[in-house]
Amino acid sequence: MDGQLGYLPASSQSCASSVTRFLSWMSSRTNSLISISLADIDVFLSERRSGGWSHRTSINETQSLRTFFRYAESRGWSAGGLSRTVRVERAGASAATAMCPSWEQVCSLLAALDCSGKSHCRAKAILLLAARYGLRRSELVRLTLDDLDWRDEVLTVRRSKRGRIQQFPLEKEVGDAIIRYVSEVRPSSRFRQLFLTLQKPHRPAVNLGSAMRKLMNSQKVFDRDWGLHSLRHACATELLRKGTSLKAIADFLGRRGLQSVSIYAHSDYRALARVAEADLGGVL
Repeated sequence: MDGQLGYLPASSQSCASSVTRFLSWMSSRTNSLISISLADIDVFLSERRSGGWSHRTSINETQSLRTFFRYAESRGWSAGGLSRTVRVERAGASAATAMCPSWEQVCSLLAALDCSGKSHCRAKAILLLAARYGLRRSELVRLTLDDLDWRDEVLTVRRSKRGRIQQFPLEKEVGDAIIRYVSEVRPSSRFRQLFLTLQKPHRPAVNLGSAMRKLMNSQKVFDRDWGLHSLRHACATELLRKGTSLKAIADFLGRRGLQSVSIYAHSDYRALARVAEADLGGVL
């Protein structure tokens, strides 16, 4: 993935995690890659969808498995043609709508955090970055101390998709949360990554997703379980509600086109109507 396909390291790591989940599940059924069939993959995906996987997660996992089996076939580890039979559903606006907590719930979650504790102090900085800037888990993991320009109050983000670099004004509330985390919680370390593990040995925190999901849902703010990525969707939906155009939302989230953000239009028809009025009011 890194050498031939040009994927970013974070994308390769995500794919590897998907393949590990599948192979762990398969280990009780067979110890040979060559015996794995399309039926096995279908059963695995069906069980995970029944367990709560979203449409988007199912698509991502299927794409990862197809990539893996394509490579396994090239090495002679797997039956030829299996990768071509693994069907990946199309992700379009008609396939799913953006599912996320309301902005009021996001604000309640942030207000509920007790920053006198280490885990909550770190979490507030992470969740504010995810909610205010729509950052993905992989983008949060890659943030370094050098990405924070305190003099000019600028945040630099390396987007996961195609390595695009964006800069944002550093909001005061976000900056204050980061300063408190760095000064009171973050241990001294040779690592430059902003977020480190809370337990020794202190290393870059690469498993933020599971830690944040557990903490978010422990606050009893939501009516269902939500993960870190849902804050990205909540950010986009709130921007739409405030009248921001889909093009501006795509740019803000580091997307290259409108198709990937069109799902937000299906989440709030009234907001979309206001966007249309704002964009076309001077033309019609």
